[in-house]
Amino acid sequence: MTYIERHENEELKIYFKILCDDDYPSFIEDYINTNSMQRLKGIGMFCGADYQKLPALNIKYWYSRLDHSIACALMVWHLTHSRKQTLAALFHDLGTPAFSHSIDFMLGDTFIQESAERNVKEVLNNATDIKLLLWRDNIALDDVNDVSKYTIGENAKPKLCTDRLDGILITGLLWGQFWTIDDIKEIYSNLAIDINEEGELEIAFSDLSIAEKFYEGAYKYSILLQQNEDKLSRQLLGDIAKKAINSKLLTIDDLYCLSEKEVIKLIEQSDNLELIEMWNAFKDTTCIYRSDAEVEDKYCICFGGKKRYVNPLCSINDEVDRITNLSSKAKELLDQYIDFKDSPYAYINCKRYKL
Repeated sequence: MTYIERHENEELKIYFKILCDDDYPSFIEDYINTNSMQRLKGIGMFCGADYQKLPALNIKYWYSRLDHSIACALMVWHLTHSRKQTLAALFHDLGTPAFSHSIDFMLGDTFIQESAERNVKEVLNNATDIKLLLWRDNIALDDVNDVSKYTIGENAKPKLCTDRLDGILITGLLWGQFWTIDDIKEIYSNLAIDINEEGELEIAFSDLSIAEKFYEGAYKYSILLQQNEDKLSRQLLGDIAKKAINSKLLTIDDLYCLSEKEVIKLIEQSDNLELIEMWNAFKDTTCIYRSDAEVEDKYCICFGGKKRYVNPLCSINDEVDRITNLSSKAKELLDQYIDFKDSPYAYINCKRYKL
């Protein structure tokens, strides 16, 4: 049985079939079943939002970093039929810790959000199970240990790549819930590879109306990640992780070995009452409050966040250009996003704790 056939979620089965267009790359199965890849099954895509009650962070169902890695691999295989690029996409999140980008917030990296991810090259160098499979398949480690070598799998913002594409599609399906699985099928079936203005291979749309539909969803995705609900929640979870580490309940290495549920269990069963109170505030809060000034004696934040947006390539009637140069609607949405600012401060009814 393939990963798709084994999956418990029927909607995700359909999603994965759309991504590979019923051409599943069976050679990835042995790699998926390694301990190194299976660790990602216990790490969520949404940085801890799965455990919260905030309506603005309502996640439809669990989507793991393993699911995301496989989705990226299926997209790359569909678009390139390159084994090396497909495996590089499959491995790209091997250095992700529990709670993902919330650990970047713990490290003070709220703008770039790359500090917490460990180098995939180092992870693979220590992954004997994967290296044995690569040796068996006559694939060099250097060909799959850095997805940024391949512009279809990863490239610089605001270009579209499979990593960014799955993030937007799955957010629209599970978090913002502004897309159905049929919407995703329509969007995805319109994608192909073209050459961008820098001479690189890049994913491109072939129909402007479908590209505009995608861009409207991508705009909603970008706004979700700029709102204070997301920023406050990521910071609070990062502070919880820091307090757990400072209290010797966890080590930083534990975040790269344990599942999220295992970390949560350690917190909930600890005798650190302040840590438990912080965790309860994280998971039980149902709303945040906005303010133009700092609110003393409350858990209050004030900072910007990483700008996550795309400006997809379109290849229409032999013209290849960015959607914002072809669509006034897309240009207006991009301008609105660039100008978007939430309230300067956000807080919840939780006291401040020393970390």
